[in-house]
Amino acid sequence: MIAMKKALIAMVLMALLMTLGGGLIGMMFSSVLGGGVEQSYIYPIYGGIVALTGVVVGSAEYVIHEIQELKRTLEDNK
Repeated sequence: MIAMKKALIAMVLMALLMTLGGGLIGMMFSSVLGGGVEQSYIYPIYGGIVALTGVVVGSAEYVIHEIQELKRTLEDNK
């Protein structure tokens, strides 16, 4: 559950940073990744990658929780 909270916090912070700090993000990405206005269409993809990473972490956390719950149930039935 802790990993899920961290993933959600990271996703929210990244979303806020990309929407509210758009100019700053543009300057950071263009200086780090290179390119300019002609390649700025790629930057929203980074936000999608962050969101997808959060979904993967959340799904993995849910599956791990369900497996642990199933193990407990099986041990209790013995």
